[in-house]
Amino acid sequence: MQAEIEITGIGRSGEGVGRHEGLVLFVPGAVPGDLCLVTYTQDRKQMARARLLRIVRPSADRVAPPCAVFGRCGGCQLQAISYPAELREKTRTVQDALRRIGRLDADVAPCIGPEDPYAYRAKVSWPVRKQNGVARIGLFAAQSHEIVEQDDCSVAAPSLRLLPEILRRAMAELGISAYDGQGGILRHAVARRARSGDILLTLVATSDEARLAALAERVMTQDPDVVGVAVSLNEDPGNRIFGGPARLLAGRGEITEEILGLRFSIGPTSFFQVHPGAAEHLFAKALEFAGSAGGETALDLYTGVGVLALLLAREGYDTFGVEYAPDAVALARRNAERNGLRATFSVGDAQKAPLPRGVGLLTLDPPRGGAPELARRLAAEGPARIVYVSCDPATLARDARVLADGGYRLGRVQPIDLFPRTVHVETVAEFVR
Repeated sequence: MQAEIEITGIGRSGEGVGRHEGLVLFVPGAVPGDLCLVTYTQDRKQMARARLLRIVRPSADRVAPPCAVFGRCGGCQLQAISYPAELREKTRTVQDALRRIGRLDADVAPCIGPEDPYAYRAKVSWPVRKQNGVARIGLFAAQSHEIVEQDDCSVAAPSLRLLPEILRRAMAELGISAYDGQGGILRHAVARRARSGDILLTLVATSDEARLAALAERVMTQDPDVVGVAVSLNEDPGNRIFGGPARLLAGRGEITEEILGLRFSIGPTSFFQVHPGAAEHLFAKALEFAGSAGGETALDLYTGVGVLALLLAREGYDTFGVEYAPDAVALARRNAERNGLRATFSVGDAQKAPLPRGVGLLTLDPPRGGAPELARRLAAEGPARIVYVSCDPATLARDARVLADGGYRLGRVQPIDLFPRTVHVETVAEFVR
């Protein structure tokens, strides 16, 4: 069936969303404001995926994507829309999720984003695959495991863009094979850059053979910004990137990043926000929502290397942090020492962590799946105030409904764009009992 529709929103995968005769249509390649001619076959009762035939009238917000592989690469989805329009759409995404999923009529503040939506990513994960007999290093194409090579990724920090070609040459010279789904050595390369310029590279491999140490030395020789190279072994055929604990191959095993005046050591597999500048807005907003301490006890769940926990400690909170990764907890403890702050960090499952008596503030920054089990516990026995940092509006809305049913009021909600030109949006939300 063909139809002419106006695109009014953005879907979870970055496709345009419109309606025809009561049916919701998802149109890859369309942006809000476009008037499109599409074709579709209704495959579900209320929605269908449509193919864009022609843009009848382009949106006033449509722009030319700067990336040569936009539309093929699965890394960015929103380069065809102006950045002010992207921020408006992300605000609406959070508002709509809270209303539709959480059944909450929240006052969502306009999404905060950086001045420049490009050249921001301080961490890039490149899959390495053997395709048609050749080692490919790039990013996965949308909805596939085909590698799209692009050594000038517009959202990556410029100094990180040198590494794929360095790795290709070194692999060929040293005879290091690329992973092909069944065999081969190197399967991912993960680089993280600090604002100082230092880069830590982690190789994910199926075996830890001597040639990887030679590869590490060669990379560090050819790119002086790379201060350390580690390896993580992963023989699992699944999609998880890291396998076992990372082991240092050459150089330093950590880099240092600064957030709001505190310095943090980051290891090869540490979770840390990929946009340090925007992350400062996020943590500043979380501190604003947390309010003054007055000697209160704060529990920070999913604490990672302790960023928010230590910022709260600096504000006068008696802070406890819980994180499931032992290496991250070790770094959090060292970060407390290097910043001259007192905080207690322990290894544990944040969803099941004890909720000690006397906690006045609980903060959490869960993974994309949210914290459904924890939300149910908090609804029954949570503290007076919660600051929830979310990377997925849908799971935030789901958990917010549980908290609301347990007696919490959703207060301030602030979206923050840590991933410009992608569909992802972070949100800081305040809950008060």
